[in-house]
Amino acid sequence: MKNEEDESAVRITQQFRSGNAMVYDLRARAGRLTLRVTGRGGDESGPPSEWCIEASTRTAPDSTIVAEWGRTRADALRAVGRAWIEKSPSLSLPTFDWESVARAMSAVRAL
Repeated sequence: MKNEEDESAVRITQQFRSGNAMVYDLRARAGRLTLRVTGRGGDESGPPSEWCIEASTRTAPDSTIVAEWGRTRADALRAVGRAWIEKSPSLSLPTFDWESVARAMSAVRAL
Protein backbone atom coordinates (compact mmCIF):
# COMPACT_ATOMS: atom_id res chain seq x y z
CA MET A 1 0.00 0.00 0.00
CA LYS A 2 1.39 3.39 -0.98
CA ASN A 3 1.45 6.10 1.60
CA GLU A 4 0.13 9.59 0.91
CA GLU A 5 3.64 11.04 0.47
CA ASP A 6 4.43 8.52 -2.29
CA GLU A 7 1.25 9.41 -4.16
CA SER A 8 1.92 13.15 -4.03
CA ALA A 9 5.63 12.88 -4.81
CA VAL A 10 7.02 14.50 -7.92
CA ARG A 11 9.11 12.13 -10.00
CA ILE A 12 11.45 12.76 -12.90
CA THR A 13 10.39 10.37 -15.65
CA GLN A 14 12.92 11.42 -18.28
CA GLN A 15 15.92 13.70 -18.64
CA PHE A 16 17.85 14.49 -21.79
CA ARG A 17 19.97 17.10 -23.51
CA SER A 18 18.33 19.21 -26.23
CA GLY A 19 20.78 21.60 -27.88
CA ASN A 20 22.31 23.72 -25.12
CA ALA A 21 19.59 22.80 -22.58
CA MET A 22 18.87 19.96 -20.20
CA VAL A 23 15.22 18.95 -20.29
CA TYR A 24 13.48 17.22 -17.37
CA ASP A 25 10.04 15.63 -17.66
CA LEU A 26 8.35 15.28 -14.29
CA ARG A 27 5.16 13.53 -13.24
CA ALA A 28 3.05 14.68 -10.31
CA ARG A 29 -0.51 14.24 -9.14
CA ALA A 30 -1.39 17.47 -11.02
CA GLY A 31 0.03 16.04 -14.27
CA ARG A 32 3.14 16.34 -16.36
CA LEU A 33 5.62 19.20 -16.03
CA THR A 34 8.53 19.84 -18.35
CA LEU A 35 11.49 21.95 -17.22
CA ARG A 36 14.08 23.22 -19.69
CA VAL A 37 17.29 24.45 -18.02
CA THR A 38 19.79 26.68 -19.85
CA GLY A 39 22.64 28.89 -18.78
CA ARG A 40 24.42 31.94 -20.13
CA GLY A 41 27.41 34.07 -19.27
CA GLY A 42 30.52 33.06 -17.41
CA ASP A 43 33.75 31.99 -19.05
CA GLU A 44 34.45 28.86 -21.05
CA SER A 45 36.24 27.09 -18.19
CA GLY A 46 33.47 27.58 -15.61
CA PRO A 47 29.73 27.30 -15.18
CA PRO A 48 27.30 29.90 -16.54
CA SER A 49 26.81 33.01 -14.45
CA GLU A 50 23.04 33.01 -14.96
CA TRP A 51 20.44 30.25 -15.37
CA CYS A 52 17.00 30.12 -16.98
CA ILE A 53 14.30 27.57 -16.30
CA GLU A 54 11.31 27.32 -18.63
CA ALA A 55 8.33 25.39 -17.28
CA SER A 56 5.44 24.04 -19.34
CA THR A 57 2.85 21.29 -19.20
CA ARG A 58 2.88 20.38 -22.88
CA THR A 59 5.38 20.37 -25.70
CA ALA A 60 2.96 21.85 -28.25
CA PRO A 61 4.12 25.13 -29.81
CA ASP A 62 1.10 26.99 -28.39
CA SER A 63 1.54 25.74 -24.80
CA THR A 64 2.07 28.20 -21.97
CA ILE A 65 5.70 28.59 -20.93
CA VAL A 66 6.71 30.28 -17.70
CA ALA A 67 10.39 31.27 -17.79
CA GLU A 68 12.53 32.95 -15.16
CA TRP A 69 16.24 33.67 -14.65
CA GLY A 70 18.38 33.36 -11.53
CA ARG A 71 22.01 33.42 -10.39
CA THR A 72 21.77 29.68 -9.69
CA ARG A 73 19.52 26.93 -11.02
CA ALA A 74 17.83 26.79 -7.61
CA ASP A 75 17.18 30.56 -7.73
CA ALA A 76 15.71 30.21 -11.22
CA LEU A 77 13.46 27.32 -10.10
CA ARG A 78 12.18 29.30 -7.10
CA ALA A 79 11.44 32.25 -9.41
CA VAL A 80 9.64 30.01 -11.91
CA GLY A 81 7.57 28.49 -9.10
CA ARG A 82 6.52 31.94 -7.84
CA ALA A 83 5.68 33.11 -11.38
CA TRP A 84 3.73 29.89 -12.08
CA ILE A 85 1.64 30.39 -8.94
CA GLU A 86 1.00 34.07 -9.80
CA LYS A 87 -0.07 33.25 -13.37
CA SER A 88 -2.02 30.12 -12.50
CA PRO A 89 -5.47 31.70 -12.00
CA SER A 90 -5.47 33.68 -15.22
CA LEU A 91 -3.92 30.92 -17.35
CA SER A 92 -5.65 27.92 -15.69
CA LEU A 93 -2.30 26.29 -14.91
CA PRO A 94 -2.29 23.11 -12.81
CA THR A 95 -1.07 23.37 -9.23
CA PHE A 96 2.34 21.84 -8.53
CA ASP A 97 4.17 21.48 -5.23
CA TRP A 98 7.30 23.45 -6.16
CA GLU A 99 9.19 22.26 -3.07
CA SER A 100 8.65 18.66 -4.27
CA VAL A 101 9.80 19.71 -7.74
CA ALA A 102 12.98 21.15 -6.18
CA ARG A 103 13.58 17.92 -4.20
CA ALA A 104 13.19 15.82 -7.36
CA MET A 105 15.56 18.09 -9.28
CA SER A 106 18.09 18.01 -6.41
CA ALA A 107 17.95 14.21 -6.33
CA VAL A 108 19.39 14.08 -9.85
CA ARG A 109 21.83 16.95 -9.17
CA ALA A 110 19.97 19.29 -11.50
CA LEU A 111 20.03 22.10 -8.92
